[in-house]
Amino acid sequence: MDKDIQSYIFINKLKSLPFVNEIWLFGSRARGDNDERSDIDIAIICPNITNQEWLEVMSIIENADTLLKIDCVRFESTKIRSELYKNILKEKKIIYVKNKP
Repeated sequence: MDKDIQSYIFINKLKSLPFVNEIWLFGSRARGDNDERSDIDIAIICPNITNQEWLEVMSIIENADTLLKIDCVRFESTKIRSELYKNILKEKKIIYVKNKP
């Protein structure tokens, strides 16, 4: 059985970062045509993030509690015209949205 994406510790660590606004799942796991070895594709929405903060995101990804490959994309609205971004927007499954104060 496929592990629920929300149950991964690395997802909860990403959610706890103050600069992460949203996390989207995309690719085969979002479409539902994945198998047990399919990678995990996630897009992180974090406007105005610094390079140091992005390194913190990547450290969490690199130390994730899974043996599956994780592809992580820093989603930036300025690149919205690229094919990858168009596919992400079409396939995305929102797995986290920060509560606005």
